[in-house]
Amino acid sequence: MSCNTTTDQEYDLQTVKINQLLQQVNHKIVVMSGKGGVGKSTIATNLAVFLSNQGYKVGLLDVDVHGPSVTGLLGVTGLKLNIIDNQIQPYPYSDNLKAVSIQGLLNQPDDPIICRGPIKISLIRQFLSDVNWGQLDFLIIDSPPGTGDEPLTVAQTVTGCQAVIVTTPQEIALADVRKSIHFCQKVDMPIIGIIENMSSFICPSCGEQHDIFKSGGGKKMASDWNIPFLGQLPIDQGIVSAGDDGKPINSLTSHTKDKMQGIVDQLIHQLTIKEKGVEKTMKIAIPLAKGKLSTHFGHCEQFAFITVENGNITKQETLTPPPHAPGVIPKWVADQGCTDILVGGMGEAAQTILQQRGVKVLCGSPSDTPANLVSLYLSGKLVNTDNACDHDHEGHSCSH
Repeated sequence: MSCNTTTDQEYDLQTVKINQLLQQVNHKIVVMSGKGGVGKSTIATNLAVFLSNQGYKVGLLDVDVHGPSVTGLLGVTGLKLNIIDNQIQPYPYSDNLKAVSIQGLLNQPDDPIICRGPIKISLIRQFLSDVNWGQLDFLIIDSPPGTGDEPLTVAQTVTGCQAVIVTTPQEIALADVRKSIHFCQKVDMPIIGIIENMSSFICPSCGEQHDIFKSGGGKKMASDWNIPFLGQLPIDQGIVSAGDDGKPINSLTSHTKDKMQGIVDQLIHQLTIKEKGVEKTMKIAIPLAKGKLSTHFGHCEQFAFITVENGNITKQETLTPPPHAPGVIPKWVADQGCTDILVGGMGEAAQTILQQRGVKVLCGSPSDTPANLVSLYLSGKLVNTDNACDHDHEGHSCSH
């Protein structure tokens, strides 16, 4: 593996190899967070271990080029990755789990990786194209914090990838995690759910629970954004010791192991729901003028609310919004139980209010009847246009 950027021909060959790999992977999951130090790598590693212990074939890929942690958590730090016939052979952690990290290609474990964005992108693509992964049920990808080169490369390269977002309960972490949610929305990457780590601390002496970093912030955020909540993990001294010793949570006997198993069960449940095509009921809002979509969101005559179940329209109603005032209309739309809204244009303030209430906003919709727009939306033929979200088509700000 080299640290050079690829030529166009090499890039095209990589893409073919990556696509061949992805066809052999049932579920691609990136574990990410906008905030560092939330235990993201620990959770990614233990998701992989727990899934492999349940009989799934799992690959664990660490794309944190500058601060890889997976090898330490698995206890394989210092072991080099073998290369056979120009293919990297992953660490065989168990019969069902294999892992890859840049750490395994370094001459010394403490050698720094000094490179810029294009090199990191090339390295991540090589981890996908030049590794002998084989057939996998799950590919778990541990991404560094933030919304930079690494998670963007994963989103643009790993077709069908979904995200698990990790946070701690305090507001400073939640603020950064909200950026991760926006990132996923921008790159059209579905979010499987949110995990709240370091949720509380159980004193080993007195047995009382202490909310050192508060508790419940991640759960509330998941509810506010209409995202599944996968569960909470406590602050556990055993996790620290296990991580330093290269032993996952699964080797512990504490209640933390049960908490982690609950998260894995909920993860599988969410994936099963999507596989079976079991969709939550959708309620789609559309601002109207003379029976068609109004380009003036803040001053439209009426709103159509269309209920969709299993891909079929089951109910349609038309309601008159309250008088125009800052923030009133988007809050009123959310209060109707709306899950999605189709608009021509909308200001950032209105978008923020709706998204914080878990409403998905699609801008750039044409002036058409509600039924036709919903049909186009469900078939994936409506494309979100960011420029249309800055102002409405008449040039007036729609931030109210």
